[in-house]
Amino acid sequence: MGTIIKSISFQNFYNYYGNYDENTYHFKEGINIINADNNMGKSKFYNGILWVLRNKVYDSDSRRMVNAETSYLKMASGKAINQDENFDMGVNIVFINDGIKYSVTKKVQFKKINEGWEFNELVEVMQTLDNKDIPILDNNDKKKIILKIIPPELMNYALLQGETMEQIVDLSSKNGLSSTIEALAGIKNLIDICELSKDLSHRTKRFYNDKEREINSSNKKITELIQERENIDGRIETTEKQIEIYKTELSKAKEKKEVLGANLVKTKDREKFRGMMKSYESEIKNLKEQKNDKEKNITSLLFSETCPWLLMGMKKHVLIFDKLRIDLISEIATMKAFKNPFSKLPLNSPDSISLKRMIDDCFCEVCGRPAPKFSDPWKHMKKIYERPVDKTITKNDFSAFYSGIQSSASSFSVSIDKIEEEIEKYRVSLDKLDDLILVKEEEKENARNEFLNAGGSEINTDNKDKQYIADYILAEKTIDKKENEIKCAEVTIKNWNIRLKQIDQEIAEIGTSREIDKYRDFRDTMVSIEHIFHKTREKIFDEILKSLEVNANKKYQELTSGNLSSGGRLNFNKQSDGTVQVSIKNINDGELTGLGTGFQRMKQLSIIMAIISSKIVHKRFDFPFISDAPFSEFGDNFINNFFNIAPKVFTQSIILIKELYDPKSHVLLNDLGLKVLKKMENGEIPGTFYVNVIEEKADTTNLVTKNKPYIN
Repeated sequence: MGTIIKSISFQNFYNYYGNYDENTYHFKEGINIINADNNMGKSKFYNGILWVLRNKVYDSDSRRMVNAETSYLKMASGKAINQDENFDMGVNIVFINDGIKYSVTKKVQFKKINEGWEFNELVEVMQTLDNKDIPILDNNDKKKIILKIIPPELMNYALLQGETMEQIVDLSSKNGLSSTIEALAGIKNLIDICELSKDLSHRTKRFYNDKEREINSSNKKITELIQERENIDGRIETTEKQIEIYKTELSKAKEKKEVLGANLVKTKDREKFRGMMKSYESEIKNLKEQKNDKEKNITSLLFSETCPWLLMGMKKHVLIFDKLRIDLISEIATMKAFKNPFSKLPLNSPDSISLKRMIDDCFCEVCGRPAPKFSDPWKHMKKIYERPVDKTITKNDFSAFYSGIQSSASSFSVSIDKIEEEIEKYRVSLDKLDDLILVKEEEKENARNEFLNAGGSEINTDNKDKQYIADYILAEKTIDKKENEIKCAEVTIKNWNIRLKQIDQEIAEIGTSREIDKYRDFRDTMVSIEHIFHKTREKIFDEILKSLEVNANKKYQELTSGNLSSGGRLNFNKQSDGTVQVSIKNINDGELTGLGTGFQRMKQLSIIMAIISSKIVHKRFDFPFISDAPFSEFGDNFINNFFNIAPKVFTQSIILIKELYDPKSHVLLNDLGLKVLKKMENGEIPGTFYVNVIEEKADTTNLVTKNKPYIN
């Protein structure tokens, strides 16, 4: 049993101005395409179906679903409202369900009252029998017929808008994929039977205890054992419920760990690079402080007692002074020579300057003989030259004063040659610090880039990442804790079941009436039935899941074929609480992340298609699959693949799409649209093809949309 929509018509509904005959779309089995540009009626068409089925519409202004009765003025054609006359706004859907034709019309009568409008909503349902349209008058019957279009349990999978496709399969709920499998794979009756058998099993246990207590009311020992059995049954029931809670918490912890784990490596990388940046910042700070201290010490170097930098460049002045002094001494010597012609040495020689010259020239001016370098005479002259300075000055003794100046200058004259070397060493030490600072700043920048590549932010996210890691560790601890709690609870239940068998044995040994045997047999039978149905459900579910993984990967590969990048492989993993987690694995069986939205939506579609293909009996979706803008993130290849595969899974699809539209083309189709149209004309893709057009350019107040059937 299923449904095929034969037609959908509009009357003064949004920009579908005019009566039903002017705004009708006829549909077939297969793919039914409504191609339109933005603001040309796609979402309005979809709203018409939502209004009929759910009494809701999507409000594009508030960007949310709203109750239709609060939005009548927005739903009505602006052109119809501007005419300031009474009119009807409505949507009509004609469909066939289980071979019977129905017509559902939902409309609002607009009546002009002074400056406002009065609204009156009506729902009309007709059933066609023997070519006669019979009105359905009972409101409950009307609702039941409307729900035949798409049953409530299937609406989440049959009515989709682009952004909701990623949520088509809810993996975050307790049942995860289980509820979707149950809804689409046709095993709901089995689920209901399992719940019924469980309830009956519990009832028969209580009934058996009551009968056994009644029959053995006079036997205190038996009644005590019966009470103990009831207490144990109650504890088992409570513990089983607690185990389900543990399993739910375990599943959530695993899910959280998986979600956190997908980015844990990057989080740890961020922490590592954040630490490296802080370390480099500290090193850079220390190096800059060293450089700053060195630069501050330059004053002391300028006035150093051993090698003052202020004397740099003074060597020539020392030589000039030495020359003047020699000239002076020569002059004094000459004058004394006249008085003492036998005097051969300058007065007061040798002095520091003369000694320096004698050392450099390797010649003793005192005795007039050579003094080779490192010879005893040369060493003697050097020893005298480097003698300690005698700073004692005799007052009014020019000679002593002069000698004092010579002695003071001699220590600095020795260091003048070293000044440039000292300055060079200082400059080199500063350059080394600058180089180290530059290296550390480059290392810090590299760490910063790695930090940003790992998802870091210039805004301080230190605490956030630490919390992320802490949450991951907590999830791991929770998993260990819940697994241990489940194991302990299961062992406890096992021990309790052993005790229950012992109680039955003890009561049997005491001896009871044979009348109770039939109640015991009935209890044991119902317990066995509960166990059988539970195992059957698990077995069927596991078989469907196994088949589902194979079929889902097949559909996923078909939907993503032809792409340059691989979409990976779907992996289905059943959790202890019944949740089914679906992940995408790479060729190394690792988690594949970073796939585009197109791949993510194809993953969801492939799961739905696979579930339908895994149905126990009829492997097709027997109700209309209606989607508004499902391909907003798809490329041409994805769209082509969907049109090729969808008819094999969905008996009927109604697709509202803009990706085939080209306003510059005289047929309003782009290259992909022309290819799809060609395939439909050749019978490769079954269905219909409509293109929405605007009669004349206007704003939303007077906008009028009409449709052109290319294939109907």
